This record gives sequence, C-alpha cells and structure tokens, in this order.
Amino acid sequence: MIKAIDTVYNGYKFRSRLEARWAVFFDALSINYDYEKEGFDLDSTWYLPDFWMPDWNCWIEIKPTILRLRHNFKDKEAYKEPKRELTLCRKLSDGTNKVVLLIGGKPWVRNLNSAPHSSPYYSFEYEIIVFFPNSIMVAKKFNKSLEETGFNLLLEEKGYYDLLDQRFYSSNKENTLYWYIKERYKDSPEFFKKPCPKCGDTFGLIEADREYYLSKFNEPNPKWKYDLAQAGYVFQYNNRKMSLLTELRGRGLQSDNLLEAYSKAQQERFERLK
Repeated sequence: MIKAIDTVYNGYKFRSRLEARWAVFFDALSINYDYEKEGFDLDSTWYLPDFWMPDWNCWIEIKPTILRLRHNFKDKEAYKEPKRELTLCRKLSDGTNKVVLLIGGKPWVRNLNSAPHSSPYYSFEYEIIVFFPNSIMVAKKFNKSLEETGFNLLLEEKGYYDLLDQRFYSSNKENTLYWYIKERYKDSPEFFKKPCPKCGDTFGLIEADREYYLSKFNEPNPKWKYDLAQAGYVFQYNNRKMSLLTELRGRGLQSDNLLEAYSKAQQERFERLK
C-alpha cells in the first residue's frame, strides 16, 4: 500500500499531497476553507471531514480515486456493498443537516482536442458526488428545508429526473419514484402490505420502496442508507461565482480562472517535512 505524504501548506499540515493540492485549487479561486475543523461520532465510527467550506456551508471529503454512484432500481448488485466513503458521507450529511461533497481524484483536467483553432474539450481527473440530507427530500416544504442547510453552491440540472430532483418524488411521469412504485404494485402486489401511496407522498413512496425490496430480497435496501446523492459533477467558475456542472456539460465550459486554478494545483511544489 502506498502511504500518503504529510504536506505543509498555508499553515496547515495536510495528511496527503492530494488534500494539499485541492487546498491550492481553492486558494487560487479565493475560496475559504477550514481543514479538519471538527470530528464526529457517526454510529461509533470516528469521522473527521477534510474541509469545511464556510462560503458554501458544506463539508468536503477528498478521496484519491473517482467513485461512481449508479442509480438503477433493477440492478441489485449496484447497491449490494456500499462503499465506506459513501456510507460515512451519507451519515455526515444527515447528522449535521449539511450538504457533503465527496470529491474523488485530482484537481486538474486534460484538453482532449489538440487540433489548432478548435474549441477545447476536456477530460476531468476528478468527480464530485453531492449528498443532501435525507430530511430535505422527505420534507413537505422542500425549498425551505433546503435553505435551512445554508448550501449556496448552484447545481446545474441534468435534464432528467434523479434523486436530487424534487420532481422525482412529486411527479407521476415515467422514471419517477411514483411511477416505479405503481408499476411494482401492478406486477408484484404480494410484496406490499399497505395500499399504494399517492403521488407526492415522498415519505410513503420511500417506505414502499423499502418494503418492496426487503420483501423481495429478504434484506434492507442499501440504496436508502447513503443515497439521495448524485454523481458526475465538476466545478465551474464564472463571474467570480462557483457552481457545479455535470461532467458532460463541463467538458466545453471551463473558464480561464478555473483552468489557471487547475494548473496551479498541479504544478505546486511543496516543502518536504523533515
């Protein structure tokens, strides 16, 4: 196993070069952060998040590899063994009622288009998974509950329903939670004990999904342990304001400020600890 290198930068002693490089990235964009501000007991597991971001009102955890998070109701294997990092971020978000960004990878990009005079097309060496507190999605006043977390980093919409989209719980269109549960009541009524919840009954629909999974597979649905999260985001920075874009959209939308921050993070040379 490769051991992380303790690194001193900006008055902090970081536990790894990767964390220090993300700090360089934030500094290049004048984004405030506190390193290892506070630890938490998450169901008997001691957890110390890497960054608290006062400007965004959220926690950030850094990991060396990109962590994919799939949403597929039919793919039981995708949720069979939730990664430890996902589970802890889920608990941290719920326990503090704050948004958590789990960043996997390095803070830089590669330009895939080498042709002269052509528009740049970028490949990212990182991915961001966004965790919202479960309480937000089951709250009757969704927007007010979201405001209470203080999170102010804009998320660009994907253009389809997902677990961070309130319409996923309130709409009856195809591929929403209500549509899925209603279809299960039709083809597998033996797995339910209560009548089908009404469209918009977020808590009832989630409980129905849990009941269906437990009855059919004889084990709890791990999706609801750490989910209500969305993967595939990258940073965008325009007009001195940061936001999150989906990776696909961000490939051609990287600003000069952001590219400079990536470059500084990659090229920074740190002092060796004696």
